Amino acid sequence: MKSWLPILLLAVLAASCTEQRAEGVWLELSLDNDADIGTYVVFNPNLKTIAECEAAAEDALPSIVANMPAEIPRNSKVTGWKCFLTNPGEGKMREEAG
Repeated sequence: MKSWLPILLLAVLAASCTEQRAEGVWLELSLDNDADIGTYVVFNPNLKTIAECEAAAEDALPSIVANMPAEIPRNSKVTGWKCFLTNPGEGKMREEAG
């Protein structure tokens, strides 16, 4: 029985070191613009890991910015980004206009 313990521990360590995969990734862009809209979040079902998202994010920025909804000012500048396996906007309170 003792001989299985090291193998079991190695299997647990290997499993904990592998990158998590999801149904897709969320990319949150930090924005600077005249409307004080500070973030914009997009979901990409084609990417499954944080590493894939981080590797693709910079090249995808021009396309993402060009296709942002009309509510986001065209003068928006991306000041940073972060990748998530879950929606970073869930659970956050949003201030309603009006």
